[in-house]
Amino acid sequence: MATPRQELLSTAAQSTLAASPEQNADPDAAEPAVMGDHHHRAWVGPPEYYDRLGAMQFVVLLLLGMRETDRLLDLGCGSLRGGRFSLVYLRPGNYHGIDPAQWCVEQGVAAELGDDILRLKRPAFRHNDDFDARPFGRAFDYVMASGIFMHAAPHQVRQCMEQVAHVLADDGLFVGAFLPGAEDSTAKTWTYPEIQRYTPERLAEWAGEAGLRLSLIDAPHTLDHRWFVATRATSDRRLPARLTLDAFTWTRYLVEQIESRGGTARSHDDYLKEELNKHLTEDNDMGLMPQARI
Repeated sequence: MATPRQELLSTAAQSTLAASPEQNADPDAAEPAVMGDHHHRAWVGPPEYYDRLGAMQFVVLLLLGMRETDRLLDLGCGSLRGGRFSLVYLRPGNYHGIDPAQWCVEQGVAAELGDDILRLKRPAFRHNDDFDARPFGRAFDYVMASGIFMHAAPHQVRQCMEQVAHVLADDGLFVGAFLPGAEDSTAKTWTYPEIQRYTPERLAEWAGEAGLRLSLIDAPHTLDHRWFVATRATSDRRLPARLTLDAFTWTRYLVEQIESRGGTARSHDDYLKEELNKHLTEDNDMGLMPQARI
C-alpha cells in the first residue's frame, strides 16, 4: 500500500537506475561527509555545499527572469537541492521534476520540505532516465539541468537536448551547467561521482542539431562550472551575456510596462539621442558626431 507521501507525489514507474529500497538512508541521520553516499544530500553532490548550490540554481533562474507564473521543468531534480526554492516560489502546479532515483526525491521532500507543501504547491514528478517530459503534457517556460552534463555520456547529453526541444515553450529558456574541457568526453555511460567534460563548441553543435541555439553566460558557480542558456533556434528572445540584477530594476519595470501595452522599449542610448536631437539647432550642432544624430 502506498504511503501518504507517495500518494501525494504524482510519479511514474521507478527507473532501473534508481537506488534499491535497501540502499535508502535515514534522512534524519547525521549528514554524510562523502559525495555519492546514499543520503539525500550527498547523493546529489558535495553535502557541505548543498545549501549554496541549491540557492545559486534558484538565483540564476530569477536573474534570467523566471516569474511565479512560469512553468519549470527541473531535470535531475534529485532531492530538490535547488528545486525546493523554485517549488515554493512558483504558483501551484508549476514545478515539475524528473529524476530516476525515486527514493532520493522522497527523502528530499521528507527532510527539506514536508508533506504540507506538496498539498499546497502540487508539484509533479516522474522517474525516468531518458529526460522525457512529454507525459507531463505541457510546455515549459524554463528547463533547468544544473547537474546533468558533468556526469552524462555524449549520447545522453544529446538525448537531453532532444527531449528538451520537445517541451520547451516558444520563447522558453533551457538553462544548464557543464564542466568545460579541451576535449569532449568519450564516456559510454553515466558516471557519478566521476566527471565528464565538454567543449562549448560541441555543446553548441548538438544543441543546433536539436533545433536549439546555445550561448554561454557569465554567472558565478560554486564548483567552477560554466552556465549556458539555450533557446529555440526560431526564438528572438534576447539573452544577457552576464547575469546582473537588471531583472529587479526600475528600468526593467518600465520596459515591461511599455511592452505590456504593445510598445517596443528602446535602449537608454536611443532615449538620450532623442533628447539630444530635440535640442539641436543650426547654431549648436557643429562638431556633433554623426552617429549621435537621428
